[in-house]
Amino acid sequence: MEKKALKDICILNMGQSPASSSYNDRGEGLPFYQGNADFGEYSPITRMWCSEPSRVANEGDVLISVRAPIGAMNVASERCCIGRGLAALTPNKAVCLPEYFFMRCKAVWRS
Repeated sequence: MEKKALKDICILNMGQSPASSSYNDRGEGLPFYQGNADFGEYSPITRMWCSEPSRVANEGDVLISVRAPIGAMNVASERCCIGRGLAALTPNKAVCLPEYFFMRCKAVWRS
């Protein structure tokens, strides 16, 4: 099996915290995920929204926790704002199927 660098098969988007004044629990703006605490079994569970997102992940992006606990993963079920505890990996569909990308990321991280 040929190995490729992560940069050759996806785009890496590091999260960034938006202004706290834009957070809300009223469903205004995009769902806002800050880290592992927002993760469900496969996709995040929305608890907060953000009306002025600074970094955005798209539906199908692999979300990975970059603060303790590092490495937990979910898949974005919709366009969302990501805080500094997350990074979004957007697989290049010409190189790799998104579903395969997620499963390989999980397998490699656990090994």
